Amino acid sequence: MVGLGNSCRGMKSPSLLVAALMACIIVLGFNYWIASSRSVDLQGRIMELEVKVHRAAVERGAVELKKNEFQGELEKQRQQIDKIQSLHSFQMENANRVHQEEKVGPFLATVFCETVVYQDTLYSRIKLLKCSS
Repeated sequence: MVGLGNSCRGMKSPSLLVAALMACIIVLGFNYWIASSRSVDLQGRIMELEVKVHRAAVERGAVELKKNEFQGELEKQRQQIDKIQSLHSFQMENANRVHQEEKVGPFLATVFCETVVYQDTLYSRIKLLKCSS
């Protein structure tokens, strides 16, 4: 123990070492305080972002429901349009058929009447020929 120095001084710590330890404790405490305040701020931001994500998920669900509802309405309207178009085409076919019948009907009646008259005249001529002979 002789080589370690004065035994009276062994009990006292050097003031430079104490000052360095105090400076380290102060720096570590300051860094801890800064890290802690940043951590609290970041946790607050995380909570805000989680709330925003939850709201966005709820809004997205509502939008999906509206989208599905609108798609259903759109499909119903398409079916109605198809029905209306088929009804319209059916009505147009009927109108065309009636129109053709109206055009052809008087023509056929005229032709029929002319044929009957022509046959009557032929029959009359044949009768006259038979009677004159």
